[in-house]
Amino acid sequence: MTPPRLGPANAATLVTANLDECTAIYGAYLDLHAGPVGALSETSAGELGWPSLAGTRSTWLANAIGEPWLRVIEAPNARQTRPFELYGWLSLEIAVKDVDALGTRLADSPFDIIGPPADLAMSDAIRAMQVIGPCGEVLYLTQVKRPLPPFELPQARCSVDRLFIPVMMTPDREASLEHYSALSGNEGLRFETQITVISAARGLERDHAHPVATLQLTGETLIEIDEVAGLNAPPDSDLPPTGIALIHFQHPDATPGVHTGPAGERYLIQTH
Repeated sequence: MTPPRLGPANAATLVTANLDECTAIYGAYLDLHAGPVGALSETSAGELGWPSLAGTRSTWLANAIGEPWLRVIEAPNARQTRPFELYGWLSLEIAVKDVDALGTRLADSPFDIIGPPADLAMSDAIRAMQVIGPCGEVLYLTQVKRPLPPFELPQARCSVDRLFIPVMMTPDREASLEHYSALSGNEGLRFETQITVISAARGLERDHAHPVATLQLTGETLIEIDEVAGLNAPPDSDLPPTGIALIHFQHPDATPGVHTGPAGERYLIQTH
């Protein structure tokens, strides 16, 4: 099997209308703590493709072992995202130590639980819950209990560790998988499975089988590609909506900078 050249995918950028509120919620309930707050430079805003964000406040959130992986950018005039309506990045799947304990903790919190802790339909080696965060972002909070070949998955090192699977919704599984497979140089897996939160949001039967693909990346990270019909394309605007704006990927020799994928999702390539 050809080793992947893409990855790891273990950082993301989130856009919020209220930086202080967002970072306080993540700190209080998910143990992700903010670093220094700074102003987004004109260069950085231009590289992101949103020059109007120059000068806005931003910070990085780090897990309990001190690894920053979630950048939060404030855009007070951003349009609030409604989950499950747009193609592009749907969710950040984050490794957690004890999803049942976390579910109890989040029961009375600003996070909206849309899927309580449960074993995955494909295997009881993985137990997960799903929530909607303060910016309209969907989070899959996932406990990997034991290895699940052929996937290479991390086990959490602290209560809430870091991103390991960015999840996208696309109108065309094959086009999206081809794009990232070409970038990474390895082949993905195709299958059909239940995704109860998508089915509930789209008015489908609970046992509806969605066309899905996964692509293994380096660093025990993956991309999940979910084919869903009838969504809208991401808006073409100089101001991003709230929610998941970018996924950050490492690649040793791809063109660095912000790129747009087949479903309108945006991703950042970094070479070091």
